[in-house]
Amino acid sequence: MREQAGPREARLRPEFAARYPYLTPGVWVSAAVLSDQVVAALLGRPDGRFISRERALDPEHFEFRAGVTRRPGGPRRQEEA
Repeated sequence: MREQAGPREARLRPEFAARYPYLTPGVWVSAAVLSDQVVAALLGRPDGRFISRERALDPEHFEFRAGVTRRPGGPRRQEEA
């Protein structure tokens, strides 16, 4: 796999805006920041669930661009490289 330049970004798909009322759909944001916002909102709900093995940003709900594509078994974040 090859590396891409720049930080990983994500945006909420407009058709899923109702599930994430605290996010603005269609706006590119740092994927790390967006992930933190989603996790914080989930944990702040009375029925908040703990995310462990699933991704915080569901690829069905979000689009992604740029960033570094990691190799299987490679570091999970650029800072770990």
